[in-house]
Amino acid sequence: MTPRVLITGCDTGIGREFALQYLAADWSVIATFHDLENAGSDTSGFKNYALDVTRPEQFERLKSAIGDEPIDLLISNAGIGLDTGKLGTLDFDYVRKMYEVNTIGPLRLVETFAENVAASSQRRIAAVTSRMGSINLNLSGGHYGYRASKAGLNAIMRSLAIDLFSRGITVVSIHPGWVDTAGGGGNAAIPVHESVEAMRRLIARLGNHETGQIFSYDGTPLP
Repeated sequence: MTPRVLITGCDTGIGREFALQYLAADWSVIATFHDLENAGSDTSGFKNYALDVTRPEQFERLKSAIGDEPIDLLISNAGIGLDTGKLGTLDFDYVRKMYEVNTIGPLRLVETFAENVAASSQRRIAAVTSRMGSINLNLSGGHYGYRASKAGLNAIMRSLAIDLFSRGITVVSIHPGWVDTAGGGGNAAIPVHESVEAMRRLIARLGNHETGQIFSYDGTPLP
């Protein structure tokens, strides 16, 4: 049977590249967009749906549309980027929004589609995280909300790995590297297609004994 992947945050960048690469590899691709108007001619091979991960009713509509179809791979990619505020100038509304998108959204995604993943052949869940969510690796401070939202995501994925282990579901978090996207580009950035190719190789070779771990895109374990 054709394997099926569901990917959030396909509007641009990493999510869009994941969808395009899996489509080219002959997967059935369910692509979700914060704004469905961002689906263009290059997404015509996807099954496209709107999903703002802060809105429970959109999860309900997506679940109704997909029903009980098996999902071999669930990729939680939707996220919002760095906060640069210093103490005394923090935007707490934005900090709260980062939690809603980066931490609560992925948990709701897994709760909504865990049964679909369990019904599949490959049974894998991957969350795009950041090494900035590692407490051990924080040597520069700052970015309070972003670091905390990703640390929370890592903790949630670890618990999900434990809770879903008996069902044969492998759960991992993956740091994509410093990727050349609108949210993280720069002179030293990794081309998005290279990061996604590496993450796809990592996901494909994962064993269930690695569930709950955090990896860099190249397969290096992170604390």
